[in-house]
Amino acid sequence: MANTTFSPKIFSKELLRKFDQKNVFMEYANRDYTWELKKHWDSVHVQIAPDLTFTASAISNAWAADFKTGTGPGWVITAEDFVITAENLIINKYTEKRIQISNFEMVQSNIDLESMIADRAAVWLKNLMDNEFRDQVLVTDIANIPAENKLYSGAPKSDVSKTTIYGYIEEMRVALENQNVTENLVLFLSPLFGSYLIQSGLLDASDVWLEDRKRGFIGLLGWVAVKTTPSLTASWEMIMMQDKTVNFVTQIVDTDVVKATDGLYWNLMFQVVWGGKIFTPSGKWISVFYTSQGTES
Repeated sequence: MANTTFSPKIFSKELLRKFDQKNVFMEYANRDYTWELKKHWDSVHVQIAPDLTFTASAISNAWAADFKTGTGPGWVITAEDFVITAENLIINKYTEKRIQISNFEMVQSNIDLESMIADRAAVWLKNLMDNEFRDQVLVTDIANIPAENKLYSGAPKSDVSKTTIYGYIEEMRVALENQNVTENLVLFLSPLFGSYLIQSGLLDASDVWLEDRKRGFIGLLGWVAVKTTPSLTASWEMIMMQDKTVNFVTQIVDTDVVKATDGLYWNLMFQVVWGGKIFTPSGKWISVFYTSQGTES
């Protein structure tokens, strides 16, 4: 029997559930500041602790004499300020949608329109949010990623193949290891590059390889989780990062289902606001691999 009414509460829950199921990038975003957004609305003020550096000092052969004059270990240590900086995660983007469903469509439909529309909306939002996450890394906050973490093949994407891709991925991993970033790493790449990795045979020896493929997860390469996303198909970059490096606040701010007053139809409406930020110190937790061009030469 076809639905004859829509429930705002059910539609909202269904949309949120399906949205969370379909995301690739956003699964690895840090959403810890969502509650702060609810309290402050348009921005989140985050305190950033500085890195501490230590320098080795030699103890001279005349250490006993130095000790008497108040120098060397055990005496006064030079003071250093611990300067805490602050950065804002600004909520500065939104999108909205209104879908009209007539009473006739609801009566004639033999499928659950509410669930179907929530599913299609979730796909649309997933594509948008994954693209926003990608641009946060590659455009908006690219300056926060150190130069040594930006790697280039020096050739068009055709240079990346099943025989070369692992070497490029290793360069990315080594760049992060040089920054002492080795835990909870994830690699994002286009479906084509993911196929090259599968064809390389590097994962065939894994005893969990078959189960990984059943779940649509390419697998673990060393200690790096590998995920594919069509969001990288046009530009061909590969992104490797520590989980939760990119901060994102994304909310289904409001959903509503309203019966029209000027016709026999229903309005399904929802609005999303969001903001993202890679805080300056955590830029070193990301490495990016570029080909010299996004298309074949």
